[in-house]
Amino acid sequence: MFIAEVLAPVVATEKLAFFAGRKLLLVREVLEDGTPGDRTMVALDGVQAGPGDRVLVARNGGAVDDVVGLKDCPANVVIIAHVDRVERQ
Repeated sequence: MFIAEVLAPVVATEKLAFFAGRKLLLVREVLEDGTPGDRTMVALDGVQAGPGDRVLVARNGGAVDDVVGLKDCPANVVIIAHVDRVERQ
C-alpha cells in the first residue's frame, strides 16, 4: 500500500462491462516527506474519492476483489481509504 493524491478522473467512453458504474482515477504517489513521487497510475475508486484527495492505495488483485466484491477483477490498483493525516511517532 502507499499514499497517493488523486489527480483527475479517467474518462473512458468504452470499457469492459465489469467497470460500468465504477470510477477510475489517475493517482500519483506521495512520498513520506509529503512531496510527489514518480509513480502515477490509474486506480479503481473504492471510497468515492475525487481530485485533490489524499488516499490510501492498494496494489494487488486480492485487495481489489475484496473492495469491489467480485472475484477476478481485471484491475490490480484500488483506492481503499481517504487519508486525513499521518501521525509519526
